[in-house]
Amino acid sequence: MTQTITNLAIMGMGRWGMQLVEAVQGKSRSVRFATVVSRNADRVRADADRLGLDICSDLNSVLAKGKVDGVVLATPHSTHEEQIIACARAGKPVFVEKPFTLTKASAERALAQASADLVVAVGHNRRFLPSVVDLKEMLDEGRLGRILYVESNFSGNVASAYKGDHWRVRGGESPAGGLAGAGIHMIDLIIHLCAPIQSVYAESRRQFLDIQMDDTTYATFKLEGGAGAFLTTLMATAPTFRLQVFGTNGTAELSGENCLVLTDLSGKREVRDYDPVDTRRIQLEAFGAAIRGGAGAAISRDDILNGVAAFEAVGLSAARGEQVDI
Repeated sequence: MTQTITNLAIMGMGRWGMQLVEAVQGKSRSVRFATVVSRNADRVRADADRLGLDICSDLNSVLAKGKVDGVVLATPHSTHEEQIIACARAGKPVFVEKPFTLTKASAERALAQASADLVVAVGHNRRFLPSVVDLKEMLDEGRLGRILYVESNFSGNVASAYKGDHWRVRGGESPAGGLAGAGIHMIDLIIHLCAPIQSVYAESRRQFLDIQMDDTTYATFKLEGGAGAFLTTLMATAPTFRLQVFGTNGTAELSGENCLVLTDLSGKREVRDYDPVDTRRIQLEAFGAAIRGGAGAAISRDDILNGVAAFEAVGLSAARGEQVDI
């Protein structure tokens, strides 16, 4: 039986948007990109021709046509609300690169325009890691007992590639330094694996970078149910991906994306290694499946709103020097 191909449009084919397209084009049997939305056709023409994409000058023109089944937004964060609303009003499924929006109020306005059955997905691709899938199953089964605390760190040297005129450096696009590019993934995993976030206390500052962007951000969270969590995200250090859950029956640590270390109360360790997967492709295939009426999007609207609220609260807390309740 031949599987239906879901045709997508990409808006924002910069560095990350290009990676999303190349993750599926000619590789996936269920989704493909048919169109790129760009106001500058000359800028994207060579890549569009190479990848077999039509070029459309504006989002509304794409939404008015029946050629695409869903839209992927890899655009500046501040533009997401308007673009999500345009897709929602046209009844077009939409996948939004994180952060969904920059504020909870903005996310609420956007989601208010989307019917309950419209597929709205967010690019939290780390949820699709096999190590995370296994850890989620363990936690849902209660194997770690009561969860007491979570430590997380998602850091790197990504800001070394940013110039002073990069859109991510412009005011408001990247509050709290590496939070929008990296730390937000850990916020989502904390919510996904453990519980919604209720309050935030954060600090953020620039110690090293020449560009006007913080390089050192850390935050303490209080979770629903009483557990706590801590997040570190640095923009001028070695690549780090680590999340450790502390429970009354032991701990589970994501040591990198493809290794899960379990430690029981006696100190006995079990190390589980996983083959690498392309989570960019997997998340887009999940989006396509949801559009075709299969399994729902990987993140609920409640999780979207809590994640955006926590993201916003980190920046607010760092600016105010006080705890922010969500």
